[in-house]
Amino acid sequence: MTNREKFINYVKNGGKEFICSPQIGAGAGFDTMLAGKTWMSHTTMQDTVNATKLFDMVPLFNFGIPALSSLTEEFKEESTVTISHGGKRRTVDTVFSCKRGTLRSKMIEEEMKGCCPVEFFVKDEEDLDVLEYFLDALLEVKDFSKITESVKGSRASIGEDYVMDVQWCTQPYELLGFPSTMDTAILAMEAEDQFRRIMDKILKLDEKLIPAVAKGGTDFVFLGGPGSEMISPTYYEEFMVPYSKLVTDLAHKNGLLVYTHICSPIEPMLTMGYYNQMGIDLFETLSPYPVGNVKSIEDAFSKLSPEICTRGNIGLDSLLKETPEQIYEKAWHILEMAKKMGRKHIVAASDYMFYDTKVENVHAMCRATKDFNEQNK
Repeated sequence: MTNREKFINYVKNGGKEFICSPQIGAGAGFDTMLAGKTWMSHTTMQDTVNATKLFDMVPLFNFGIPALSSLTEEFKEESTVTISHGGKRRTVDTVFSCKRGTLRSKMIEEEMKGCCPVEFFVKDEEDLDVLEYFLDALLEVKDFSKITESVKGSRASIGEDYVMDVQWCTQPYELLGFPSTMDTAILAMEAEDQFRRIMDKILKLDEKLIPAVAKGGTDFVFLGGPGSEMISPTYYEEFMVPYSKLVTDLAHKNGLLVYTHICSPIEPMLTMGYYNQMGIDLFETLSPYPVGNVKSIEDAFSKLSPEICTRGNIGLDSLLKETPEQIYEKAWHILEMAKKMGRKHIVAASDYMFYDTKVENVHAMCRATKDFNEQNK
């Protein structure tokens, strides 16, 4: 059985042996450090693949799709890179333009710290007009083979033996990631009619994108969702849950699984059962304070449907500061609780691992999983 088959089968059906799958990649920096580099943006997929091979783990590789503006000639998306602070900061300014208007975004990257968006394309109601015009143009596109070929290229870069996830803002509430999370919540209140209209158009776009990525050879698509520090349960009830179910149904009809990552506070949404209604196959992460706000791993397991496979959830703070012995004990406790409660659980971190994560701590969680499986044969 390949690692790909092992991972997919476990997510679907569970098994007698637990899996360890620390999150490596996604621009967080651990693979950058292992490759001897300092800029996350200089990290290659081969660097990420090489990093996973250093550990006794079953990896999940994440890829994006090409900029959607590349699907239509009506839009231009151009970026300019500026180096400052003695060569230690890169600023990427992006201009998105069409005859309806111009939007701008800004991203800052620092050595060994990764990227941070400081300006988003959509900032107010007027900007929504440009986004809606963009969606109208995309919905006129007949040929999505560029998306399929990109995914095929990503698949070729890791081979057929590893599981793969393709990410874009499939969740209509996220508005293609054009506004910040906080501005999204405000726009949903102040421009509700247009907001809902845009969500419906993003859902129609997903109906084209999901089959395209499935043809390319992905196994998962990604479904986002902000935590309770960003939005209230009302937004889950009004927007997140109903639209998520439509997206996940579409993914499942195309033979794909759905992966969700929410590393911020998930209570009270967890207790209120929203995640159980969204059609999620793989959910991370059930973290207690200070990473998240669940009461305990046991409490979280009791509230999340057993049909959902979970992944996590050793805190990034622990992996940075604690000893391998402490990490081993934490992983062992998580495994004991998962076994006791009959859960499908994949041992991992609470999020994608930072640049300075201790290598010996990653080995410790992998070793704990292997030892636990041996002891419980």
